[in-house]
Amino acid sequence: MGRYPWVETLLFEVLHIIILYPTHQNAYRVVVLAAMVYLAAQIFLTPEVTDPLVVTYGVGGKIAFHFAFTAYLLFAEGTFPNHWRRVRDEAHANADASGLDNLPSNFPLTKKFWWMVDIAYSIRMVGWVQEPRNSLPPHPPPSRPNFLWKTFLKFIYHFVTVEFTSFLFSGNPAFDSRVHDPTDGPETYLAAVPLLRRVPYILAYGIIIRAAVSITHNIAALVCVGLGRSSPTLWPDMWGLWGDAYTVRKLWGQTWHQQMRTTFAGLGRLVANKFLKFPRGTNRSSYAQLYTAFFLSGIFHFAADFMFEKRMVYRSFNFFFLQAVAITFEDFVIYIVKGLLLRRGIELKPGKVHGSWAEVVVRVIGYCWVIIWFCLTLPIWLDEASTVGFNNVDRGPGTKFLLDIWKRWA
Repeated sequence: MGRYPWVETLLFEVLHIIILYPTHQNAYRVVVLAAMVYLAAQIFLTPEVTDPLVVTYGVGGKIAFHFAFTAYLLFAEGTFPNHWRRVRDEAHANADASGLDNLPSNFPLTKKFWWMVDIAYSIRMVGWVQEPRNSLPPHPPPSRPNFLWKTFLKFIYHFVTVEFTSFLFSGNPAFDSRVHDPTDGPETYLAAVPLLRRVPYILAYGIIIRAAVSITHNIAALVCVGLGRSSPTLWPDMWGLWGDAYTVRKLWGQTWHQQMRTTFAGLGRLVANKFLKFPRGTNRSSYAQLYTAFFLSGIFHFAADFMFEKRMVYRSFNFFFLQAVAITFEDFVIYIVKGLLLRRGIELKPGKVHGSWAEVVVRVIGYCWVIIWFCLTLPIWLDEASTVGFNNVDRGPGTKFLLDIWKRWA
């Protein structure tokens, strides 16, 4: 078992904040970036860590995403730092006709510090002038007591969901390496389950990931809002609605968590429109952005996988590249079907709440397509992780904690 590179990880986190200090001195950022690259190399060259794998996985993914988010802030949009403006700074701007007092590069030192801490972790850009308007869930109302109560109830719901869903994975040959022979390959896990029998496992896996990530978000919201350091309006849900996931595009773009969407979409525009010079609004630009986003997602998961199992990294690229291929395929099918139906006078708008029978049928077919697609492709990525014990679960974390306490004091 290798050691945890805690010191290097903490220093990297500090440098991730420091590199975003609001100054126009690029030489300063080059020096900090070199230090970040050095520390990242030290962390990734640390011998493989085997327990707990989730922490190791998170460290690798966080490092990769910090690099991507920094690149987005520095290069993908307007000139750094003055392009990035918080809504509250705009609302409380001094009566300065030139507006220079409200530029981040002209902030007082203390305000600069909190600005760079804020932007370093505003990966969804909530509360910033550049906040995406068409992908985030609705903002909560500003009532603090109401928000805290509802968020606490969500925390309980997600905690219970993780507790009960965990039992589906415990001792299950589709996920648990402890019930397999050490020589068993990844093809003996979820891929060995008949296709339609994978459906409950695929749904449960999506539900438990959603609930587990939401617990972290709920705790952060309760602490920040409860201590008065943040407004409830800055904490929209991380997830869209399951009901919108009737295409692979909508599942990744609206339903699944929104933590990386802004960054990858921005870097996709950078590649498509600035590097490749594709005109905005064209199919070439759209698909260049699509494949860039999933390539970057593959790198993010590649880095996370690499931290604990070097041999499985290429499977992340396989899985996420296939998602872009699936979206391209379904766009083509939708284009053909819409054209055929329009000839018969039927116009489909399945995004409406009250649709025709044809739109209901389209949604049902879409849900089936999405589920079957993940039944086919998720084992490509998941089964290799299962072979090294990543998905080994004894019981829910709450149950495990209580049983450990009972054993200690019994």
